[in-house]
Amino acid sequence: MFLIRILIIALVIGTIVWFVNNKILGKNLVFARVISVTLIVTGIIYLLLGGLSYLIEGN
Repeated sequence: MFLIRILIIALVIGTIVWFVNNKILGKNLVFARVISVTLIVTGIIYLLLGGLSYLIEGN
């Protein structure tokens, strides 16, 4: 169950980054990098906290 959650989160983040990069930003690469890094860091923090919660609380 935990791996499925990680895959879904990765898919959602990837789709958001792709959509923002292609449809909204166009050629503005600096702004695209800032948004991409923000989304990736947010996803990593969520995964770390979810993993810690899974390890501490168990099933």
